[in-house]
Formats: sequence, structure tokens, C-alpha cells
Amino acid sequence: MFRSCAAAFLMLCSVSAACAQSGASGLPLPSELPLLDYEAKLYPFVAARTFAKDGWKHDKRWRDTGPFLLSTNYGTHPAVRIYYSPGMIDWLEGGRKGTVPDGAMIVKEMVGAPAARYVEYRRLLEVLHPDDPAKVESEMLAFLYKTGGLNWTVMVKDSSVSHGGWFFASVEPSAEVDSFNPPYSPASGQAGIGTCMRCHASAENQLTFSSLDNIEGYDGDPLIFRVDESWRDMKDFPPGPFNLPAVQRPAAGASEATLIEDLFHNDDAFDRSNAATAPSSRDINPEFAKTFPPTGGIAVPAGEVQTLPSLWLDHVPSRPGKPQHFLTSDNCLGCHGGLGGPPYGNTMFLQTGPNYGDGFNISEYGEWRWSPMGLAGRDPIFFAQLESEFALLEKAGAGDLTSNLGTTCLSCHGAMGQRQLQIDAHADPNAGLDANNFKVAYTLLHAPLTKEEEEKQKADGTFPYHSYGNLAREGISCAVCHHIAPPQRAEGQPDYNTLDTFLMNGTTGVFRLNEADKLIGPYEDVRPVPMQNAMGITPVHDGYIKDSEVCGTCHTINLPNVDADPNVPLEGYTAADQEVFNQAGRNAAAFLKSEFGVTYSEPLSKFQHSVEQATYLEWQNSVFSEEATKRTCQSCHMKSDFKSVDGSLNVPAITTQIASIQDDTLPDVANRLPSEDLDVPFREGYKRHNYVGLNVFMVEMLRQFSAEMGMSLTDPMTYATNGAQLAIDTMALQAAEETADITLDLSTGYDSLVAAVQVSNKTGHRLPSGVGFRRAFLEVRATGADGKVLWCSGCTNGAGVIVDATGTPLKTEFLDVVPAGATTALYQPHYNVITDQSQVQIYEELTQNAEKKFTTSFVHRDYHPKDNRLTPRGTLTPGSDAFKAKFGDSEVTVAFMKATVPEGRAAKDPDFVAGSDRLEYRITLPEGTDPAEVTVSATLYSQAIPPYYLKQRFELAPEGPATRRLYYLASRLKTEGTLIEDWKLKTASASASLQ
Repeated sequence: MFRSCAAAFLMLCSVSAACAQSGASGLPLPSELPLLDYEAKLYPFVAARTFAKDGWKHDKRWRDTGPFLLSTNYGTHPAVRIYYSPGMIDWLEGGRKGTVPDGAMIVKEMVGAPAARYVEYRRLLEVLHPDDPAKVESEMLAFLYKTGGLNWTVMVKDSSVSHGGWFFASVEPSAEVDSFNPPYSPASGQAGIGTCMRCHASAENQLTFSSLDNIEGYDGDPLIFRVDESWRDMKDFPPGPFNLPAVQRPAAGASEATLIEDLFHNDDAFDRSNAATAPSSRDINPEFAKTFPPTGGIAVPAGEVQTLPSLWLDHVPSRPGKPQHFLTSDNCLGCHGGLGGPPYGNTMFLQTGPNYGDGFNISEYGEWRWSPMGLAGRDPIFFAQLESEFALLEKAGAGDLTSNLGTTCLSCHGAMGQRQLQIDAHADPNAGLDANNFKVAYTLLHAPLTKEEEEKQKADGTFPYHSYGNLAREGISCAVCHHIAPPQRAEGQPDYNTLDTFLMNGTTGVFRLNEADKLIGPYEDVRPVPMQNAMGITPVHDGYIKDSEVCGTCHTINLPNVDADPNVPLEGYTAADQEVFNQAGRNAAAFLKSEFGVTYSEPLSKFQHSVEQATYLEWQNSVFSEEATKRTCQSCHMKSDFKSVDGSLNVPAITTQIASIQDDTLPDVANRLPSEDLDVPFREGYKRHNYVGLNVFMVEMLRQFSAEMGMSLTDPMTYATNGAQLAIDTMALQAAEETADITLDLSTGYDSLVAAVQVSNKTGHRLPSGVGFRRAFLEVRATGADGKVLWCSGCTNGAGVIVDATGTPLKTEFLDVVPAGATTALYQPHYNVITDQSQVQIYEELTQNAEKKFTTSFVHRDYHPKDNRLTPRGTLTPGSDAFKAKFGDSEVTVAFMKATVPEGRAAKDPDFVAGSDRLEYRITLPEGTDPAEVTVSATLYSQAIPPYYLKQRFELAPEGPATRRLYYLASRLKTEGTLIEDWKLKTASASASLQ
């Protein structure tokens, strides 16, 4: 049985629902117990049908919730018979006025449609046993269990659990409560769950369609839907009304059921989908283990890996009364999670096969869930990075800054939790909440499921923080982007232009918010009432959601350098530049203090600041930000088209509804809102929420280790199991078609083959962009007619380590080999000519700390010996005439834009220009080789987490739980046959020969 009205894409939690008065039955309210303790009380009560034994009023008869045609149920539920608690009856008799009293209940008994078979069977029993009503009841109940698969959904009114004030549950005859163990299924009971709200929010009041017309003893009749005779094929019955020959059934017995199983409130299909998930790999990649030996405490057995809670524990509904700013995505997925085929049609879904869920879920929730934004709060690479940062601070005697830095970093990766904690602590100073230290440990918390867990959280002091952990694990979730407001100049600031106002007030995750009860979107003609009913939130139009600046707040990062001389500008910057960065840091600290009363960023504002990530700036300083050629972040990372990776499906422009609710396309229900409040239009130019770059490594980790990372591979609305693969496929297309171009011209000279290679950046920012440790490198290889490699620059082993001709890692690969007499480690500089296989063109940013040791720390970026990441087309030199013509002469803009231009040798290379790099390979062939029989290829590979980065993680915090987890995942990650085979992602390639 589907354990949850929630999973019930089940969609279609619509029809009348009613709730029961728990006090009359001795049940506590949902808010009085932790979830599993409450389920342990409620579920046996329901499964034992205590409500029926207590004499609750019920529907006149079993009834359908929609048509039943050709053996297929088109209802919003199976066949139902609903029981109503006394409190619910009182409310209905009062004309559905006011609020349903707390404790009122609706218990919806459900069996496989249509209702006719149960109505007719009861009539048969009454004929057979006219004087034995007890026998009629017992045999009828046995029939309901055996033939109908009797199960229940329940609504319990409790105004303190959420804005909507209802607890929804789905109960099996076994009365089994949730386990939240892998493979993960949605919870069977939760407050304010979005999958049920999807329809119940369309009720004219109190989120229920319940009507006295349905109930025995009252006037009126239930709604009637078309039911054909296709159900009369029950083989356990003799020929007759329950078992007609095929020629007397519609379409001679042909059935639409081959198109869809009866999935309503039935967990079997979900379980089968989850059961098909491959188990996590336990086999270590020998090449990886050779490169990164499991020493120093870094390796842990499977049973000791730090795991994350089920994604279905990331549940924070809208609060009673006025909603808070941040809610988890399960409040949204019911309406914005898609529908996957017959009998409900395709909403934000591209169906490619006959069964429900065959195809691609392109809904807002479906694609966001497996995007790097949706995974940001579970990103194992990020949390290992944080442990390294903390270890470095401790080593330098600055351990007191760990909470300041962690809270800063989690302002993006744990945006909802970190920010909601600030809001709540500021709103209620007496609550005892510490918003200045958003601990990484909070991301491991979830709402206590039992009283025992609750007592433990209270004992260790974490109880007040579990909801913020639930929010933080959701990463950059729906309520983040749809709440962002433009930054504003604070009183006393200079009269900045729009860009400078953002740079001085809106970077590093310090975004402004609109009102808590409003979510912004791109459309003006919206239907707000269902969201208002469900969550107390009104969707409003705001063009800012389409502005790249919305993305810039987390993709422009201005961080302190804690080991730099506070009296000397950082390398490459003037004193004026340095003051710009430092003032921006102080502005952020001042805003956070004035707005939320937090001071965690103040100690960090005392250090020299610099731009750690500049993706938004890179876009600004490109042709893509100019009006004539403008392409926003959303243009590239929120597609309006769809193409499958195999080319079999191509939809140039997606038109779809952007939400699925109980509207005029579904079977009728009583007490529904007017149609004008529910008519969701079809939108042209629908924007997918795919948000991908090239970080396939992280998505593969969470897909292959979904059990450890708390992720379900089965979508709760469409039952599609390919959400992670769709994200990876989208990355594959982006890598192949939108990342780079390579041209290769081959000639002879210098007693060798000469390959002129040009790499062009097709993106609207640097390549690679984002965090500084990502790299892209050229593999240029010469191959003989027999397929043997004769020469190679940039060839790797199975761990993605660049090796020489003998397979030995290059001394430059880990940035830790310091030659005798030298002061800095070997690295690959930028080249314009490569003459040896040990030389490799790597497009990367390399940074050093105050001691000039290479580092991947975000707060020890004192020196920049190399930055030859490919710039986008149109990049201008800050301070030049062309730059001034575009941006003006603002010192703020000039300072920040210096983070977008090359450093080191690339800055002086005439062939390294905006949008491309051209270099020459002089390839010496083995003696006797005929150059005419040689093929030269050039391939650009991307590595989101290159070997030197991993090595630094494993060495800096080998005993940290997040670092050990990263080692466990990375060492067992299967790359063979994937997009990242041999630990590298192919983007562009070209080949040539002299023939």
C-alpha cells in the first residue's frame, strides 16, 4: 500500500475528505507526539476500523471518484467510502462555516475501482442472507480486503501542525509505521504534505470537499460518474453479472489497464521502482587506492560512513497562522512535480513509453531535485571542503573562526536553514536560538520521530535546531530563489549604480528577502487561491526572478584571506581595490546585524577580502550581458526546449501547465473553488529547472550511493526513476554542445608534426568557472595506423591523474613537489608552445597561501601564480576605454572585474584572447614513423574535483567524518561506462591527419 497520501501522486488526493475528532476516540493530536509515536497510535486505530465500531457516520455507499472505462480508473482516488468523526459531522451540519475543530477526523476507506462491484456484491449478500446482517457485514469486509485491497487515507485536524492545519496519513491493513530506511519512500503521514494539498487546496474552505450529500441519513446524492461494464470480468465468480463473457464487455474485453497499473494509494509500484535501484558499490577502484592510499585514518568500513537522513525527513510545512519564509520542497512537489501519463495526462512530463512514468520528468521539482542546486545541502565535496577549512584554521591558531566561516558558507549551501534560523532568533530573542553558529551537525538532524529521539535531542541541546537542519539539507530550494529581492544601498553609502549596489551589498549569499507570505514568479496571470489555502502564501509576479543578478548572489563570493597581512593589499590589487572588497565585507556584516541581529561575519570582515568565485562577474564582463547579444544565466541553465541525449526526442519549445491541481480537467467534487480560481493555463516558453553545469562527479556520487546520501531514485509524483540520469544527460548535452569548440590544424616542421590547436569557450563565463579548484585540460595524442599511442600530452590513468609516457603521474599533478633550491612547488604553467609530453595545457586557477604553498582553501588565497581559465567572448580589461564605455569608470566595478581576467603567463599570451586560446604542439615521433600515417587528436576534458584537490582533502582532515565519507564515495565510484570514465568528463574534441 502506498504508505503516504504523500506519495500518492497519488496524486490526486482529492475527493471528499473529512476528519475525525480524536478526543472522542482517545487519540492524541498529531502535535502531541513525535511522528512515529503518533503513527503507532493512529494506525492501529484505523487498521482495526475502530471508527466503524464506534459508530461514526459514513457515506451512503461505496462511490467512485471519477469515470471507470475499459478497466481503467480515471478517478482521483480508488473507490471510496468515508467515515466522519462526530466533530466533523458537527462542522458539516453547521453549513461548513468557521473552522473544523481540532481532533476532527476523516477516514477514507479505499478499494480498487469501480464502486459498482462492491455495491452489487452487497446486494447479493443481502439476498443470500436476508436475516443475518452480521454475516453480510463480515463477508462484505472479507470481500473488501481480498478483492478491493482495502486501505485508508486519513485527515486529522490539528491547527498547530501547519498553516492548513491537517495531518494527512495513508494506512495499510498491517498498520505499519514509517521506517525512513533505504530505499527511501515518502512518509506515510505528515502535516501539510504537498502531494495531498495538490488537490485539497482547491476546496472552497478548510481543505476538504466533504458534503452531507454523501452521508447516510442526510438528503442528497453523491456525484455519479460514468462506469462501463469492463469490471465484470471477475474470474472467481461463475458466469453472470460479475463475470460476463468478453463479447459482452466494452471493446470485447480490451483494456486500457495495460497503459497503467492502479497505483492509487498503493505502494507496490513505488517499492518495485526502489527495489530496482542498484546497491551501492563496495569495491574500491584499485587505481584510485593506488593514487590515494587509504592511510592516516581516511578509510572507514561501510558501517561507519557518516550517512544523511532520508530526503523525506526534509519536511518543514508552513507554520500555523502567518507562514515563515522557508519551507521544504515537499510542500511544492504535489502541484509542481508533474504527472506521468494515462489516465491523468502529461503535465510537465514527456512520455516515451506506454506505462505511467515512462519518459522524462521535466517538472520544476523533478529536475531541481537532482540538480547541483537541489543537492547543495547534501554535497559530500562541500562538507569535506569545510572540514579542511576548519582544520587549517585550527592549525593556524584561528579555530575560533570556524563557526564564523561555517555559517558564512552555509548561507548558500544551507541557505534556507541558515537564514530561517537568523529570522527566528531575531524575531524571538528569548527563544535561546544561536544564529551566529549554524553548525554543520545541524544538517544531520531531523525532527525527532520518537519520544526517545526527542529526549536525546533535548539532552544534547540540538532539539530547537532540527527544523533548520531539515531546511539546510534542501540546498538552494524553491523558497530561496522565489524569495530573493534586489539589494539596496544602506543609509550613508555612495550613490552607487545598479551593478555596484549589488557588488557592495548583495554578494556571498547575503540576499534580501521579500515578504514571507509571497513567492515571486515570472507570470502575471496566476491562480493564487490554492497556494493561499495550502500554505498562506500568495504567488506574485516579479520580473526580478528572470534577472541574472538573482543567481549572482551565490555566484559572486567575496571572502576573507585570514593569513594575509592586513596592512598590505593582496597581490594584483591596489589599496583602493582592496578597500572596495573589504568595504563590501563590512557592508554585509552591517546588513546582517541590522536585519537579523547576527554578528558572525564581523570577525571575518577584519581581514583582507578578495573574490573567490566570480561566475556572475564573468558573465557581466562578456558579450552575453550586452543587450544586442544578451543571454542571461536563466537562458542557458533553465532550458525552454528538450533534447534527449540519444537524439530520439526533440521538443524545440515546451508548452505545458506549470502546476497540476484539482481543476476542471479532473472529475467533479463538491464544495470546490470556482473554476476561475483553478484554471491553470498552458504556458509557452516554459522554463525547465535543470540548473546543471559540468559537475557530473557529484551527481554520480549521490546516484550511486543514494542509500548513504539519503536520496530516493524514484520520483514521488511520476514514479520515474531516471531523474539523476536526466541531470547527467543534460550535463552530457551541455558538455558536448554548449561548452567548447576545438579546431586542429596539422602540418610538419621542427622535425616533427605541428598541431595548431584552438579552444573556444562557448559559455557565458569562464571555462571552468565557479570554485577555483576545477580544471579543464587538453589531451593531445598522436596515434599510429595500428592504433598505438606514439605521443601524448595530457593522458591520464584511471583516477584522472595526468601521467607521462610510462604511466607515472607527472610531478606537477599534486602541487607538492618542491625542487631543491626552489621556493614553490612544480606546476603546469600556461603554454603557447608545447614540445614535450610532460607539458600539459591545463586551464585552471592556482592559488597560494601566505607561505606560497599551493592551496585549495577558500580563505588562504593570497597569491595567484596562474589563472588561464578560458574567458568568455567580449571580456574587457578593467580600466580600458572599451571597459569604461560599457561599465563607466566606477572604482567598485573596476576592482571586482579584475577577478575576471587572466593572471600569470596567460595575461601576456597574445593568442590567449577573450573567448579562445590558440597554442602549438610540436610532436616528436619515434624514429622511422611515417607522419602521413599518424592521426593527431585534441580533446578537452573537465574535472570538477581533480586529483590534487582530493589529495589535499584527504591529507588535511583525514579523521573528519565528511572527509572520510568523501573518500569512501570517491574510492568506490564506478566511472567505467559513465560520462566520467577515468575520472574526467569529455567536452570537445577534434582530430586531423596529413592525408
